[in-house]
Amino acid sequence: MARPSSPLLSREKIGRAAIGMIDDGGELKIQPLAKELGVSLSSIYHHVDGREGVIHAMREVLSAEYALNIPDQGSWKEDLKAKMDSLWRLYSDHPRVMIHLLGVTVEEPRTLTLYESLIDVLVSAGVPETELLTTIEVLDAFAFGAALDALSPQVIFSPESEDSRLTKLIENHPAGAERNHLLYRRGLDFIIAGIEAGIPQSQPLTARTRSNR
Repeated sequence: MARPSSPLLSREKIGRAAIGMIDDGGELKIQPLAKELGVSLSSIYHHVDGREGVIHAMREVLSAEYALNIPDQGSWKEDLKAKMDSLWRLYSDHPRVMIHLLGVTVEEPRTLTLYESLIDVLVSAGVPETELLTTIEVLDAFAFGAALDALSPQVIFSPESEDSRLTKLIENHPAGAERNHLLYRRGLDFIIAGIEAGIPQSQPLTARTRSNR
């Protein structure tokens, strides 16, 4: 009997199936996942170490699909925006999956490469060593929060009074995906302005010049 041209099961197939199941509103449970894949529980456990292993497999799949290693854009601000855009797209395309990834330590090389590249950008901007990790965590938390906002209803606020200031603001405000995109863009601009304001003025001229391009 001829062998199949590709393995019947792999970490990638498990990760993709789990992502699809969660994106469709399902829960992350091993037995339903095995049923979805048409395999036994023991087959799943042969490739991943339980539920946490499935989460790592999902992150591996997503890290490979999204361009997390972005080439230089010419200035630290544009570099940061490009890398954050890629991270935000990953999060916003799969917000329900991200909730699961949040509880598991990041150890996938492709994902870690993104964070290393973000550190490089911040160093080039002149961010002090003591502020680097906190700044990375702020950026990551912002991208994650903006992605979760994509799960919000079309109408966020519903004031009782038609004459309230909030009602008037809502009338000319975008909704849905357009509103979420505006929220992300404006928030990232605020964060970048805060990063720039916190860069010590005694930084070398090259770093300060690059930060103002």
